[in-house]
Amino acid sequence: MVLAIISFISFTLNWSVLHHHLETGPEAEEGKAIKAHTKSNDIGNQSRGPHFWDHEPSCFHLDYICHANNGKWFYDPSRTGSHFSQPAVTFNPVAIDDDDDVHLNNNGDIHFNVQKSLSWGRRTYFRLAACVCKFKAMWLERNHTHADDGITSQCYSYYSQTPYHIVIHSDHNDMLGEFYIRSLIGLNQWTRKFPPKTNDDFQFYIHFHNNGGRLFDGHKLFLGGLPQNGKVENFKSLVQGNSSQCFQKLVFCGYNLVDKEGLDNKEAFEFATAPLIGHPNPEATLNLYLGGRSKQNPSYQALRQDLLTRNAEKNPMLQRKVREYRLQTLLQKGLKLDTIGDVDEWKIIGLSDRKYRRVWLNIETSITTCDSFLHKKVICIKVNVEEAESVEEQLLMHMSLNGGLIGIHGSQLTNAVLLPKHSFILELLPWIPSFAWGAGWAATTNQPTPMGTVFHDTDLNHVGFSLDRSSVPFCHEYRTNEEQEKNCFGNLDEKFRWDVRDFNVEESVVMKFISSFVLVNNSTGAECDSMEARTRDNGFVLYNAFCSRGDEFHTEHFYKRG
Repeated sequence: MVLAIISFISFTLNWSVLHHHLETGPEAEEGKAIKAHTKSNDIGNQSRGPHFWDHEPSCFHLDYICHANNGKWFYDPSRTGSHFSQPAVTFNPVAIDDDDDVHLNNNGDIHFNVQKSLSWGRRTYFRLAACVCKFKAMWLERNHTHADDGITSQCYSYYSQTPYHIVIHSDHNDMLGEFYIRSLIGLNQWTRKFPPKTNDDFQFYIHFHNNGGRLFDGHKLFLGGLPQNGKVENFKSLVQGNSSQCFQKLVFCGYNLVDKEGLDNKEAFEFATAPLIGHPNPEATLNLYLGGRSKQNPSYQALRQDLLTRNAEKNPMLQRKVREYRLQTLLQKGLKLDTIGDVDEWKIIGLSDRKYRRVWLNIETSITTCDSFLHKKVICIKVNVEEAESVEEQLLMHMSLNGGLIGIHGSQLTNAVLLPKHSFILELLPWIPSFAWGAGWAATTNQPTPMGTVFHDTDLNHVGFSLDRSSVPFCHEYRTNEEQEKNCFGNLDEKFRWDVRDFNVEESVVMKFISSFVLVNNSTGAECDSMEARTRDNGFVLYNAFCSRGDEFHTEHFYKRG
C-alpha cells in the first residue's frame, strides 16, 4: 500500500515536471526537441571559469542533467539549488530555395532556446520530486525490491564517472578534413590551454548537422589527439539512449548565441549550430576558407604532435607494431624474409584507393610503374581506410608509410598527418574547367588547398600536382571540339563533378614524385633551395616544405604564382 501511494505521488510529480523537459524518446530523430537547464550566468556572457568552455564563445553547458531509460531528460533537483534556468533545444526545419547557399542543409537545424529562470512553482515541483524519489529509493532498498516501474529510474539515475560530457559540432563534420580543421584545431588549442585534471574527465560526442552524418573510425582516431576517456559516440546515441544516467556537466561546443542585443534584460536565449569551434587566438588559425590569414601557425603541428604522442602513451608497443606492420606489408608484396633486411630501410608509399567516388582507375598500372624502383628499396601499395577493421589499424596503416602517400584531393588524405616526420604527401589536384563547380578553390596552386591546410607548418612535406584533361574518363570523342565537349560534360550532370568522377593518373607523375622527392633523402636534398628547384622543374607545387637552411629545419611554402 505504501509503495502504491509513493508510486502515485511520484508519477504525478514526475509527469508534471518531465512533460516540460527533454521530449526526445528512442523514436526521435537527431535534432528533435531537447530541454535541459543551465545557470543563468552561463548564458550570453561566458563566465571565466577554469574550463575551456568558460572561455570559448561557441560553448555553453548544462549542469546536473539526467537521462531516464524511457528517453526522457530531467534535472537532479537535489543538486540544482535555487538559481535555475531551463534551456530548450528545439528542431527547426530550414526551407531552402534554389538560389540559397549550397552549404545549407535541408534536413534542418538545431536551436537551443534558453529561459533565464524557472517559476517558484516549478522549482517547488523539482524539490518535491527529489524528496519523493529519494524516499521511494530508500523504501525499495530496505525491502529488497528492485522492480523498475519506469518512474524510479527517472529520479534515481546514476552519475557518470566521467564528469564532463562534451557535444561538438561544426559544419561538414561528416568529412574528416573539415572535421579536423573546423573542430579539432580549436579544441586542441583550448584543451592545451585549459587541460583537464585527468584524461578520464572528458567524453566526446559528435553532433552531425545532417541526419545522414556517420561516425567513422577516423573521427575516433583524430579525437585521440585530445585528452579524453577513449569513448567517442554519436550525439544521437546520447539523445536516444535507453540507459539511465546523470551527468555532472553536459557541454555543447560549436553553437552560436542568436540575437545578442540586450543580454542583461533577456528572459530567453537561443543558440544555433555554428560553422566551427573557435581558437584561443583566432588570428593564429590558418584557414583561408574560414577567414584566417596565411602566416606561420603552430596549431597544426601541435595537433599532429599530440596525436602521435597520446597514441604512443596509450600503446607503449606502438613503434614495434609499426615495424611489424611494415614487415607484413613487404611480405605481402612478395618479398622474401631473407632479402628484406632492416624494414626501416625500405620506402613504403601508399596509393590512396577508394571504392566509391573519385576512384583511381589505373591504380594497378601506377603500382607496376612503382615496381621499377624495387631495386632501390621502394614499393607502392594500395591504401584504403574503408578496409581497416579498427582505429588501430588505420593508425598503423599510415604510420608505416615512411615513403609517403599519394591521393586525389579529398578527406582521405587527412590521415597523412600520421606519417613519419619528413614524409611526403602528393595531393593530386582534379582537372576542373573554368565553367565547372569547384573551379578556383578545390585545386588551388597559389595557396593551400582546403584539404592541404592540415599540413601547413608541420614537419611534413606537402606536394601538389595538377592533373590535366587526360585524367577525365569522359567525352574523349569530342576533345577536338570545345563546344561539343562542354555540352557532353553538361549532359553528365553530377557525374562530371570533380568530387564524384573517377580519374586516371599518367605513369610519369608517380615516377617523377619518387625520383624527385622520395629518393632524395640526403642532407643536400632536404635543403630548401634544392627542394624548390626540383618542385619547379618537374611541374609540382610545394605547399609545405620542411627543409633546411644551414643546420636548422623549418617550414617554407613554394606556391605557384599567377
